[in-house]
Amino acid sequence: MTNEIIRSYLLANKLKDVLRTGWLEVKISGERIESVAEHIYGSIVLANIMNKVYELNLDMLKVINMIIDKESEKIFMAKENTPISNDSTNNDVNNNSQSEYLAEFNLGESKEAIFCKQILKIESDLQAKIYELNGNFSLENALNDVKNFGEPLASQILPNVKKPSDGWLEYNRQFYSDEIFKNLSNEIQKL
Repeated sequence: MTNEIIRSYLLANKLKDVLRTGWLEVKISGERIESVAEHIYGSIVLANIMNKVYELNLDMLKVINMIIDKESEKIFMAKENTPISNDSTNNDVNNNSQSEYLAEFNLGESKEAIFCKQILKIESDLQAKIYELNGNFSLENALNDVKNFGEPLASQILPNVKKPSDGWLEYNRQFYSDEIFKNLSNEIQKL
């Protein structure tokens, strides 16, 4: 049992060194690019804040475990799935040893699973905005990123890209089924 704890932690610790593929693809400048571990942390913090502010009464232990298990899959991936990479070989990476939380997340029916799918997207939107505000995300790279989304999506999004984070925000809105997330996305875009 002790060996399992140590092995699991050492494996999870590798996420500190796994950089988010999407940020590499859009050539974020700056000294640091967000790691998967930082994305997990940011998503959990944001989930906790939203649960409190909107009194969502979510099972936060379940939410935390879903986020950790979903993002921990990236230890085994060559790279993350992004609209550009669209690497279907990375889907269901550890399908044989899926945790109950990951299985529930992938099923996507519980209120926690629906929330987690959206929280992971909105955290990325916030990070895109942070890179933009810090001058690390160029409009040229953002426009090139959107062009790689493929048609008809690229044609729908391109006219709305005025600032670097706009492409990410516009792309991710298709995943928001909840008005809270749609409104938050609109507020992020106004920053």
